[in-house]
Amino acid sequence: MLRRITTSTALAWVVALFIIPLPFLIALRTGLPSFYTAMAPGIGIGVIAYVWMLTAVYLAGRPRWVDRTVGLPHMMMIHGVLSLLAITLAYLHANLLPAEGLTKTLGGAGLYLFMFLAVYSLVFMAGWLSQRVAFVAALKRVLERVFRHEASVWIHRLNLVAVVLIFLHVQSIAFIRDDLPFIILFDATTAAVFAWYVVSKIRQQAGRVKARVADVRTVANGVTELTLALPAKAGAWEPGDFTFIRFPEVKGMREYHPFSMINTADGRDVDAQGHTLMRFDIRADGDFTRRIGTLPVGTVAHVQPSYGRYRRFIDEHAPGAPLVMLGGGIGVTPLLSLIGAYRGERDITLLYGARTEGDLVHADDLRRLDAAHANVHVTLRAGGRFGEREVADAMRPGALYLIAGPYAMIRSWRAFLLRHGVKADDIYYEPFAM
Repeated sequence: MLRRITTSTALAWVVALFIIPLPFLIALRTGLPSFYTAMAPGIGIGVIAYVWMLTAVYLAGRPRWVDRTVGLPHMMMIHGVLSLLAITLAYLHANLLPAEGLTKTLGGAGLYLFMFLAVYSLVFMAGWLSQRVAFVAALKRVLERVFRHEASVWIHRLNLVAVVLIFLHVQSIAFIRDDLPFIILFDATTAAVFAWYVVSKIRQQAGRVKARVADVRTVANGVTELTLALPAKAGAWEPGDFTFIRFPEVKGMREYHPFSMINTADGRDVDAQGHTLMRFDIRADGDFTRRIGTLPVGTVAHVQPSYGRYRRFIDEHAPGAPLVMLGGGIGVTPLLSLIGAYRGERDITLLYGARTEGDLVHADDLRRLDAAHANVHVTLRAGGRFGEREVADAMRPGALYLIAGPYAMIRSWRAFLLRHGVKADDIYYEPFAM
């Protein structure tokens, strides 16, 4: 099983699940009066649930060091799974140790709010579930008419309220308050995590760049290319990166939404006024993205500093290692940036497929790259998927494998590569359908 997980991801899970809760359990055992020893297992379950939820809050602030280590989509997967596990343990804790009065009210309110938000997030924010279960996908499409992207972001933030309720629940228990080693650690960590969350949001706002829409055009069926004009010194980004964008003057588009860039760091476009042009290919599959194509030139946009790990992943491996890329539909977007960045220094093979010719993004540009560079090999497929033999023929000794596309495609080709002896540490993908 461990062979199927990258080293960095495995370490992240071990730290989140086991190492972070350990000091809290030790502190609890150290200071808990012997009279309550029989209750220790039930209390410990509740403590682990709370610590996991605090960890999820910390990750919600999108710490850049974690992004560059495991990738933001993987980090958000850990965030979501930890939240669900925390709710499960909290429910078990509530049934093992029934409470009364204010303690029961606060704990019950926090737990039920968490449960509601978990169900809501599974429908609206867990793309991996809606892509697997047709009923969930259909339910999401219906509910999106009422609960749009902007509303969903604010509803998700109610998790902070639930954490506060559980914090107060713990403070209302006298014998826990008297356990000084535990309560000092508990209070200090809670304060630190909430302070970090607030600071992270302030830093994201302070670090954002004001841009304007320079162009909007259709590049494939249901796909719009958005070009933003930024100040000349707009900050650095790496090939394959993505960023968060919002349009503060457009109702329903005031909350940030992630999009992958197709620019390369060393190939920035500049307009006649010296503005840096940042380009994104965006498929209209949600209320926010469907409105991208209607934005008039000049619309104000806010762009946050970029995220992403494709470049870091490549640079962690042997210099000059061949790149084998598997792309599907609009998911090819980050790969376009990487081809532009590495076309002069590495052997690159791209197998890129979509449902129809009209669904292939920048097909003509890719054909020109294939013709112009002897080390770039592009195969396009309109209709159907590539066969296993075709992918096996594209494999190279010592190659790195980058997969970008629908979640089902990523899972399928990742499993295929693992079966054929590729190490998990040599495969990378960023599953935005989380």
